[in-house]
Amino acid sequence: MLFSIFSVHAVSAADYTPKDIPLNSDEAKARFKADLQWYLQYGHFVISNGPYMLVMYSPENLYLKLEKFTGARTIYTNTLPKDGYADVIEYQGVQNPENVILQIAKGEYDLGMFAFAAGKYQGLGADVLANLNLYKSASSYNELTFNTYHDPDKDAPLVTVGDQVYFNPFAIREVRFAMNFLVSRDYIVQNIYQGSGAPMLGCIRPSHPANKYFEPVYKALGITGAGNEQLALQMIDQAMQKAAQEVANYGHTLEKKDGMWYFDGQPVTVKFIIRIEDERKEIGLYVADLLEKKVGFKVDRLLWDRQKAGQVVFAKPPSNYEWNIYTGGWGTSGIPSVWIDDYTAWFYAAWYGYVPGAVEPKHVNTVTVEEALKYIGNGDVNAGLQKIGAEYYTNADKLGPMLKWTEEELTYLLTYFVISKDAVEGTPHINADLVPTDPIKITTKEQYWDLQKISMLIGLLESERVFMIETWEFYPANKQRVVKIVPEASTGIGQRWSIMTAQTPDKHLKIAQFASTGAMFMSAFNPVGGLSDVYSVRVWNLIRDYGATTNFDGIVTPYRCKWNLERGDFTVPDDAVIYNQTQGWIAENAGKTAKVKVTVTCDFGEWHNGVKGNIDDLKYYIAFLYTWAYKDGADDPYYDEGLGGTAGTLGNILGWQWTDDGYVVYGTYEHPLADDMTAGFYVFYPTLPWELYWAMGELVAKSKEYGIDKTYSFSSGAEGVLWLDLLTKEHVDDLANVMLKISGLTWDDVTKTPTTTQPPTTSSPSPTETTSSPSPTQSPTETTTTPTGGTSTTTYVVVGLVIIIIAGAAWYFTKKK
Repeated sequence: MLFSIFSVHAVSAADYTPKDIPLNSDEAKARFKADLQWYLQYGHFVISNGPYMLVMYSPENLYLKLEKFTGARTIYTNTLPKDGYADVIEYQGVQNPENVILQIAKGEYDLGMFAFAAGKYQGLGADVLANLNLYKSASSYNELTFNTYHDPDKDAPLVTVGDQVYFNPFAIREVRFAMNFLVSRDYIVQNIYQGSGAPMLGCIRPSHPANKYFEPVYKALGITGAGNEQLALQMIDQAMQKAAQEVANYGHTLEKKDGMWYFDGQPVTVKFIIRIEDERKEIGLYVADLLEKKVGFKVDRLLWDRQKAGQVVFAKPPSNYEWNIYTGGWGTSGIPSVWIDDYTAWFYAAWYGYVPGAVEPKHVNTVTVEEALKYIGNGDVNAGLQKIGAEYYTNADKLGPMLKWTEEELTYLLTYFVISKDAVEGTPHINADLVPTDPIKITTKEQYWDLQKISMLIGLLESERVFMIETWEFYPANKQRVVKIVPEASTGIGQRWSIMTAQTPDKHLKIAQFASTGAMFMSAFNPVGGLSDVYSVRVWNLIRDYGATTNFDGIVTPYRCKWNLERGDFTVPDDAVIYNQTQGWIAENAGKTAKVKVTVTCDFGEWHNGVKGNIDDLKYYIAFLYTWAYKDGADDPYYDEGLGGTAGTLGNILGWQWTDDGYVVYGTYEHPLADDMTAGFYVFYPTLPWELYWAMGELVAKSKEYGIDKTYSFSSGAEGVLWLDLLTKEHVDDLANVMLKISGLTWDDVTKTPTTTQPPTTSSPSPTETTSSPSPTQSPTETTTTPTGGTSTTTYVVVGLVIIIIAGAAWYFTKKK
């Protein structure tokens, strides 16, 4: 999106190269050399700063190993652990975790990074259960995701792919909304999960403290766990009859015969991607039967694992029309915040979140605040406000221009607590013309919760996602091997802090983790558009460190950074700068008034390759975010729409003053109810050395200029484009080539001198790895001069990172399953 400070400076394509980034400096060259030496030793560029290093990854054997990092690290809290207990953590991917429970009971694995409903453990026998400790988790939940796409030039639910025209019933909002009533969530809880869960009516889990605020919304809409099949069928039939008139305007027919719907004489067919690894298979089959036997849609039941499903649902445009419904699953990989600022933004808004289909063209929100309130108020906005129990917005007049907003504009305000026309100008999916010039701010808790309720109301009426249930599941651990571990009330042991506290007699922790065929993770590993599944994030969170994080009490706390927060009116100094891709660091906002001043001090310690961190790692990391979050022209190669949320965050920052160990930042965002959330918003902390961010950016922006005949993207896997995945060996090798050309180094330069600080040597492969001898990755006949990392074609390591900085802690911990 286009940020206002850039819009005033017209640039040509030749000016797009980011300014003031010293990629060719001597210091950068030394850093690149150390990075490349690491790459040659380990086969990856995951040079992070957390408690563990990734030293081995064998995708074909579904195996990875972490070793404790002993370099310098300082943390600024005594409520969370600094170091892990285990010296070595091994992850083994398993494809039938039910059978692995017996292996955990025998001590072959120490614990399982998968959780089952209580019923799964029944019948195992007293001797098996006697060797297990079970840790409850209420952090997983599932939903139905719908492909809502239709041709944008038609007022009908039609999708054109090539010469073929399809009818998409889930492009009809009323059909999606009816799914809330067609499905009995109670049935799913009792018959599929044997009572081990609770109906989940919106995007807030029933066990979350905030859920109580939304009960009036569910009641007003009539949504219950039991459902209402008769009402659902009536709603769907009415919507389909209306659609029949719409498609007729384009020369097509839609009719119901013998209980089945037909489009142009062919059955209306729903492509239902059903995940097969857990209870979502049974949920999908149950819903498919309802659609086929009750509604009259033919259902193509696509029983796919997570790898195959993810490549279609999350990596390809929904306009390809390869699917209609997906059995989505979510879990938390960290401790949830007590605030839900951006929950509805993440699940229901295209400007910010993971709405269908994750890549453009995303779901288009159309329901306005006024329409939503009139729907539950029988045509009266005031009655609608009364039904949801509004305390601040007691009448329509108080809502003012917000009445015309959709979920997009409303969730922006909820995420940042202030919105103005200038702030959202150019933001994809947000209509700036609906936003007044004078800022609208959230200042009280009553206002906050009223708007959250309205946002949930709209999200339910749009129903691009229909949530099913929160699951109550249990992680298994061997009682003799894991002698101590600290669980968390919501996530059980499925997050970083519990794994760090797990104690075994030999300080060696063996973890069984669910995996698909040939892949331990389901999302692409890259800094922008990947690392979005719970499995990869759990590993990554042991490798990286946080500047700030959420404590066990749900409060944001210092970790590698500490701060001093001041609220008030502050004049932005002349030396407070922001980054402009075409001009470098500029004092664009000097003299303006900030509402918050935060002094942040960070420990940079050492990177995993022994290189000392410093302020440049933070400064140039932030410059990277500015560069990729804002679009400086139609052909700007240094832009990725996946950083839209980051652009919104940076737009609230008026200037940075750099210090030797941090910065003073001036901004406009302030959480009206929580100082910890305000301070946490302004804490930025790098998880890779700065030069690696920029090398990856060069690969994506200008691969051809580096002699690489491929097109990479951070966030898209469209035809002809490689979705940058640092677990794919050819991508990593291309990145090494880019680093060589940026730095001017040769492989002789890299290999003739050993690294100053050698990382720990990788220990022997686990018994699960192949026993074939190492073989060269490059045959003698190849002409390329670039050696590939690692020593074997069967074992190489790569991990990516997430750099998206988004306000609010909610989505930091919410990941796909």
